[in-house]
Amino acid sequence: MQNKKVKNIFSTIFIIGFISFLFLAYVFENSEIIVKTKNYESNDLLKENKYGLFLSSFHANISGDFPKLSSIYPDAISQNKDDFLGKELILKSITSDKKDTFSFALKEYQKNKNNIIPVMYLANDYFLKGNYKKAYDIYNGMGEKSETFIIKLLRSWILIAQNNYEEALDLLETEIENPAFRKYVLMHLGAQAEIAKDFDYADEIYTELLNNNDLNIFDIENITAFYLKRNNKNKAMEILNDYYNKKPDSISILSLLSKIKKDLYKPVSLDTAKKGMAKALFDISFLLNSVFSSAQDLHLMYLSMINDLYPELYMANIVQAEIYKKYSMTESVYEYLDLIPENHYLYLISRINKIFYDFSVLKKEKKSLESFNDLIKKYPTYTHLYLKLGNYYQDIKDYDNALKNYSKVLSLTENKKLQAKTYYLIARVYDDLKDIEKARVNFDKSYELGNNEPDFLNYYGYFLVYNNLDFSKGLVLISGAIIKEPSNPYYLDSYGWALFRNNDVEKALFTLEFAKSLQPKNPIIVNHLADIYWFLDRKREAIFEWKKALSLQKNFPQEELNSNEIEYKINFGL
Repeated sequence: MQNKKVKNIFSTIFIIGFISFLFLAYVFENSEIIVKTKNYESNDLLKENKYGLFLSSFHANISGDFPKLSSIYPDAISQNKDDFLGKELILKSITSDKKDTFSFALKEYQKNKNNIIPVMYLANDYFLKGNYKKAYDIYNGMGEKSETFIIKLLRSWILIAQNNYEEALDLLETEIENPAFRKYVLMHLGAQAEIAKDFDYADEIYTELLNNNDLNIFDIENITAFYLKRNNKNKAMEILNDYYNKKPDSISILSLLSKIKKDLYKPVSLDTAKKGMAKALFDISFLLNSVFSSAQDLHLMYLSMINDLYPELYMANIVQAEIYKKYSMTESVYEYLDLIPENHYLYLISRINKIFYDFSVLKKEKKSLESFNDLIKKYPTYTHLYLKLGNYYQDIKDYDNALKNYSKVLSLTENKKLQAKTYYLIARVYDDLKDIEKARVNFDKSYELGNNEPDFLNYYGYFLVYNNLDFSKGLVLISGAIIKEPSNPYYLDSYGWALFRNNDVEKALFTLEFAKSLQPKNPIIVNHLADIYWFLDRKREAIFEWKKALSLQKNFPQEELNSNEIEYKINFGL
């Protein structure tokens, strides 16, 4: 019965994911372009001519390599005499003189008054200078684009700056029924109602928002600040405690809670048009980044604009540091993390992020551990610090100290969600140690405490299948992970491999080929697919894929392949 139920679940999942499959198949079919341009990029001689610069810039843009793009693109433009990627203004806004950038943006705007990049740059500049009419006219003159959600949101904050409260609220309310943006609309409507002193309307909006599970710490801070300013500390604490119960591993919310309890927190809300505009740009940058994840330069442009509008929006500094961390730009990472003052609730996160950067990128293990222990001495009851330190030790395979810190977390917290997460982490340590019995005990404890996070369900399910402990339960758990994230290649790989182990070869093949289409360079997925090819007597394909899995390993160091086992399969098969 359980197997039949799982098969029905699986069929439903693939109907849901079919459209995504078609789109992604096209993307990966054309991924060869990236490989080819990478070959050009590695040839320094090509960079000495305009074609080489063009190709290197093109590759940097595809791969989202902001430092390389910003270093070679200006030369590529000067030699090709054409902004062939449309990136010149974006890069100038991040790296150049503001006066020069404004002049350039004005020229670009005159060429095309519907081009969103110069429009946003100019409108923001006029807004900063208090020329609200000019800023509004630029946005309002974009034809049909003026009526999109993003432009309406920006226009509404310009109206707030002009004290046109009713017009601003009416404009934004036209998007309130849009399910894709409802959270953002409500958040900004609440802030605008607060500025307009319509406190009842703000309260009504915030009450609805609190039922939304997608709120971030910045949203929660703004809402709690509203109630603190109304002298309703109990309501603020209730909101924070509810959020903490949902996200008990958030050190920022714990820090904010602690400061409010001790009356050390001055409520910060979106109480000016500049702050509201900064929050709008912050939200927009994440909306766009979720669609164009490689556009780090555009993301940095928005964050730079936010810095000008609202320097104390320290969440932007955290994000900027994360982007620069990706490229090992140490000076910039430190610069943005060090901007966050010690009395701010994000200070601890900034310190932890800096320590992790020292540890993972700069390999300063001794210094990192010393810094972390200093933090723990200063904040001995912060469970999250022990959790992070445990993760640290697990990364460097110091399992005794990892278990010691996870045990400390369990001794300090009564939060069931945090306990469930900690038991899961302990189970993973024992799994690494090949202590199957202790791993299963801790997996079970986590599951009994209600852990239904997809990563946990997938890991626990694969553990049960791989170790031949409970195939049916393992399959159901992995299915649960896929239902939550139907296009996650890791979960699909686990499911396909489990089906293969259960001799459901046809469905296993379809599943793993789908997983490979989503992540074609993952050596684990490629290896599992090769096993199925061999079983189906497609031996040449199997050997080809096994060899590919070995060659891909260097690109996925986090995926631990047994190279000797694969070499054996290449020579002798299964």
